[in-house]
Amino acid sequence: MKPQQENIDQIKDAFSKMQTREDLLQLLNEVKPLIFGEKAVAFQIKQLTWYANANLGGKRYAEFKIQKKSGGERSIHAPVKGLKAIQRTMAFILQCVFEPHKAATGFVRDKSIVDNALPHVGKYYVYNIDLKDFFPTIEQARVWKCLQLKPFNLVGERIKLASVIAGLCCTEMEVERPNANGEWEKVKRKVLPQGAPTSPVITNMVCQRLDHLLSGVAKRFGLTYSRYADDITFSSMHSVYHAEGDFLTELRRIIVEQGFYIKESKTRLQKDGYRKEVTGLLVHEKPNVPKRYIKQLRMWLYYWERYGYEKASAIFSRQYLDDKGHVKKGAPAMENVLAGKLEFLKMVKSPSSSVFNKLSKRLIDISTVNSNKAKSMDGISNDFDLEEDFSGIDLDSIFDAFEKRPQEKNIEQIEIGIIPIFHCPKELVNLLKNFSINNSPLKYTTHSWDAGRDSNLFKDLNDFIDQAKKRYNSFSFRLKELSPNLNGKIYNFIFNSKIENTGWGDINPKKRIYFGWSSPELIAACKNDTSLNPEDFILPEKFQIQRSGKTLQKFKHIIDVFKNEIEVRDENSALLNLILQKHDSYLISFSPPKISNLENKTFYADIQWLSKALDLIFEGIQKYPQHPDVEYAITVSNSEKMVLEILHQNSIKKGLSIHDDKLNLKRGDFSTIKDKLKNLCDWSIESEFSEGAYRINYLVSDEKTPAFEKIVSADGFKHILTFYK
Repeated sequence: MKPQQENIDQIKDAFSKMQTREDLLQLLNEVKPLIFGEKAVAFQIKQLTWYANANLGGKRYAEFKIQKKSGGERSIHAPVKGLKAIQRTMAFILQCVFEPHKAATGFVRDKSIVDNALPHVGKYYVYNIDLKDFFPTIEQARVWKCLQLKPFNLVGERIKLASVIAGLCCTEMEVERPNANGEWEKVKRKVLPQGAPTSPVITNMVCQRLDHLLSGVAKRFGLTYSRYADDITFSSMHSVYHAEGDFLTELRRIIVEQGFYIKESKTRLQKDGYRKEVTGLLVHEKPNVPKRYIKQLRMWLYYWERYGYEKASAIFSRQYLDDKGHVKKGAPAMENVLAGKLEFLKMVKSPSSSVFNKLSKRLIDISTVNSNKAKSMDGISNDFDLEEDFSGIDLDSIFDAFEKRPQEKNIEQIEIGIIPIFHCPKELVNLLKNFSINNSPLKYTTHSWDAGRDSNLFKDLNDFIDQAKKRYNSFSFRLKELSPNLNGKIYNFIFNSKIENTGWGDINPKKRIYFGWSSPELIAACKNDTSLNPEDFILPEKFQIQRSGKTLQKFKHIIDVFKNEIEVRDENSALLNLILQKHDSYLISFSPPKISNLENKTFYADIQWLSKALDLIFEGIQKYPQHPDVEYAITVSNSEKMVLEILHQNSIKKGLSIHDDKLNLKRGDFSTIKDKLKNLCDWSIESEFSEGAYRINYLVSDEKTPAFEKIVSADGFKHILTFYK
């Protein structure tokens, strides 16, 4: 709840007079009814003692992981019920006693991300940095020391209260810290947990000195400064953001001295003429939401209007769960999420916004008409059958109709020819990982089938296919959005009982494979011989085909073909062989290529579409035989991504502008390359142009990536493909 001034004054006075643990307990119990109601049960002194001292044992937090939008996972430490109630009450008290620095906008009463974005509107330069591991960087000793300073003044005899409060708000966990050599290593520390109600207000307490110093350096250099939690923003009409310049040198010094670390991967300078965002809001003429936010609202309202609540909410539930990664009780009701998004839109654009009012009216209208509005989504079953519940509906028509709606013709985030295009290769990879996750039935469509049966994951082939289908149905709708080609290939290979008529794989019917997991011949054979491993099934002669000079005789050979259709695998250096095959096909008259680090690389992708995109890239190189030197290299390969660079040495475009039609995506080979690589990998090019050396970003998975980036120099014309793992 929002405290009244009378409450604030009373709490401040009581806090200043506290002397003992019993006084703290009394204050907590006086404040608790303001949060939990008059019937709230009072805290007891033994609870403070128990939860403030981790050495007494007992479970204080439950740890779980949630997916980050940028990929990877975030650890959340949720306090147990008793501790959470104490922390919520303590957070309320601390917020009444402490007044954050005016530059702090996160976790502050009456402030939001709009307040954080507003000071930076219209600035030519916007510079953002994120602090690494913000909450767990703050250790218990630092919280304890902070409570001894103004306005808390827990010193002298009252210093024991600082120990109690710090103990209630921190917990021991494994964190990263730099050692004496500057290398990051994992150590055990008592720190602020992300997930505790007290952690947000305490970060503002600890960062008060940081905010003061950074406001001072901003004033010195003529900049505007704000901080929303770990997201720090500077903006200006002039540039002081040179890598070795005085401002960045001073900024880094202050942050390190204050015990924080910069997350270099999130550091970005946004310049005038490009998309500029602050804490997720556009800051060009006024704070505004990105177009994709409006587009998503319109899309879900359209689903509801067109297909009714039940079907629309079923689709919503699946996508919500895929996107959020961790939720306790399934997806929330669709109408609640839409209402929340509209409230956020109203906050950003104002209640008088025509966009807000039109969308709000649509939600009210459809809620009134549809009798199923109030139906909760908490009970949606995980074995929802997409085929059964959507029988008779052409799912492609959903998107076709949506794109053709007159009132929504301008909501497309990226128009044809406009770059960069935001896409979702990380999400596609996460969906394809269903083929490698332990205990996922889909894993055993490409791995040892007997291993799954021996583990009692399924009884027989029919049971296996049923379980695999339930798993597939949970994400197939999103997969179809991201890659219709892959979705069709997967469905036909595993579930199409009439695969003999349609086939799967190559576009050329003569090269397609007409056999899969649901082929009647395989089903019948496994029914007649329950001990038969499907992989060992000998294909009927009419299904045996030639591939690379070999006859595919067993179903295992078909499975191997499928595996190589959805994944570049380290077996036999598949990526290296693919690149060399393209080189030998198109660049036979060129010099022998220089190859670096292409062996033994693995990542998921649509190999068919990747191959076609490479065909076009190599055709482009083929047109300039006067420059016969080419290089293929993996420059970054770690657990998160792999960067493939294809460099045509000395083939530069100095006479060509970076804005020339030959380089946009309106038509020609580049447009087709974009179509093939979308949602597979990020794609950029580098070269020398008439304006200088530039990197042009076509497909990006980070919406903050600009279209054009100035680089120092270019050795030729380079394609950069970034794959995610």
